[in-house]
Parts: sequence; C-alpha cells; structure tokens
Amino acid sequence: MPVIVNSGPAGNGGAMDVPPVAAHPGKRQFRLFPAAGDAGESGPVFNIGQGAHSLRCFGRVYNMYGANFFSQTEPIHMTILVAGATGNVGRPTVAALLSSGETVRALSRSEDKLGALPEGAEGAVADLETGSGLDAAFDGVDRFFLITANGETETQRGLNAVNAAKAAGVGRIVYLSVHNPDQEPPIPHSRSKLPIEAAIRESGAEYTILRPSYFNQTDLSVVRVVKDFGVYPMPIGTIGQNRVDTRDIADCAVRALTEDGHNGAEYDLHGPDTISGPGAAAVYARHFGREVFYGGDDVEKWGESVKAFLAPWLLDSLKKMFLAQQAHGPAASEAEVAASQEAVGHPLRSFDAFVAELAG
Repeated sequence: MPVIVNSGPAGNGGAMDVPPVAAHPGKRQFRLFPAAGDAGESGPVFNIGQGAHSLRCFGRVYNMYGANFFSQTEPIHMTILVAGATGNVGRPTVAALLSSGETVRALSRSEDKLGALPEGAEGAVADLETGSGLDAAFDGVDRFFLITANGETETQRGLNAVNAAKAAGVGRIVYLSVHNPDQEPPIPHSRSKLPIEAAIRESGAEYTILRPSYFNQTDLSVVRVVKDFGVYPMPIGTIGQNRVDTRDIADCAVRALTEDGHNGAEYDLHGPDTISGPGAAAVYARHFGREVFYGGDDVEKWGESVKAFLAPWLLDSLKKMFLAQQAHGPAASEAEVAASQEAVGHPLRSFDAFVAELAG
C-alpha cells in the first residue's frame, strides 16, 4: 500500500519528510511511495490544499484510481458542482471558476438552459424538489455551491441538495443565503433559507454562508420600463440600502470554494454606496440621458403590475420585502462595507458603474 509523505507545512504528519519540490503558496505537498519505507521509487510530488476537504478529496481519488493514477504528472482536479448555475449569481461564478482552471459541473432543472453555459462547463440535469438526478450530479464532486431559487418549496429543495451532498461525501459547501434572514416581521423567501443554513452547519462539511443585500441585477427586469417611460418602478423606499453586484457575490463564492480560510464564515455582502428609490432614478437619469422619476412606495400598485408574472406566494413575499426596505433600508456602515470588500477580495462594484454598463 503506498505511503503519503508530507513535504509541506507541519501538521498533517507522514511516514517521512522529504524536501519540498515545486512549492505552491498555501498548499501542502505530498509524494507517493509504492510501499511503506521504500523511498527508492518515489512518485511525483503534487500540491493539495490545507483544508480537511482537500485531504478527503485525495483519499477518494486514491481509492478510485490507485497508485497508477499518481504516476501521471497532471494536477489533481476534483469537480465543483454549482446549483442554480444559469442565474444572475451562478453564471458569473461558473465563468470565474472555469477561468481559474477548476472543473465545473453546472446543475439545472432544465436541459435547455444548460445550452447557455460557458464553454468547458459540464452540464447536469437534476430536480432539487424531487431529488431526481442528484446522485449522478454529485458523482465525483468535492465542493458544492448551492443557490436555491425563491419559491414556496425552497426550503425542501435546499434540504434535498444538502442531504445529497452529505451522502456523496462532499467536503465543502458554499451557500447563497440572504441578508438578515431572521428579521421581523418575517419575509417568507428570506426565512425559508434558515433551515437550509442550519442543515449545512450540521452536515459535517466545511461551509461558508453568503448573505448578500439587494442585487443590482434585480433591475434587469425593469430596464426597458426605465428607458421607455422614465419611471423607476421598484418600490424600494427612500432610506436606501447598499445594493450588491452579483459578480461580486460570485467572486466571493469562488474564493470560498477554492481557497482555505473561509470555513465557518458567514459573510454579509454589501455594495459600496447606499441607493434609495429616488437615488436609483437619479443614477438612471444621468446615464440614460433622460428624466427618470421614482414610481413611489405603493407596493400594491407595484404588485398589480407584475402579478401576471409571479406566483402568489412569491408576490406576497416580495411585497413584504419592499415594505421592510421602506421601513429599515438598511444602509450598511463603513465597517460593513469594508468587511464586504475584504470578503470579495477586490474593490466593490458600484450601482453607478452597473447602470453605466446598461447605458452602453
């Protein structure tokens, strides 16, 4: 049976120490020997992350492929599964993971949506609500980014996904939750995420929970209204909140999925500036070159305009969300914005920059 030898930072132990070879920052290195104590026929040295999930990853790869696998010089790559891969957060996450050289499997309930995935992503069709297809989707997966769409069955879908990840031995789970999910009065599509968070903490896997504020990209559904009619219709109120760009959420998710040091972290994610309803209208007016007015705080009027496109449960939940925004915002403090930037790893994208992109 081969012996794993630790030639990197202390703490993992090993049969014997050997000099580090081809050092990689933040990684442990291991050399595989064909038999205990036989250092005469050493295999290649490779790097592996310091987290416990990486060591479990190594063990599964070795058990699957045996010593012949390690006679190769290619680095070990386990698969990252992204659920909700075709949405506003999932798409940029998949693209960023691929650009960093990760092996990515994108999960969707609809095979048609998988056609829009970036080149290099593997598609998998599964239904989180019924569990159909999840065993195959998790085959060979070491890390999992869970995004659950808002809806009446969200909690069950999320729990099914966590249970499938646990059964598959996934070593790390990153979950897209929401800012302040336990606020009062409750917002149903926020509160539904709490049992999923709890299940992830109890899963035994390394985990990171992302809790973003209101998305910049939520406005993609109303850009045409703003351009054609000069009205910003989202009833987000006059207090304002620090809206976050979904690409910044994706960048934070990539760090949590690929770096060590995020286990147990629960990141509140905000944008750099506080945007109210009238403030958003002013930003659109400046970049679109026309007058734009805020449509006001009447959530019932807003609901009438969108009820044909939303399920009743979700429509009611969104009304409650807007009422909470009108009452509380909340605007983020300087410290909260700084913490968000640290979690994302680069300067935060502003709402102004987002609208400038829309204006072309």
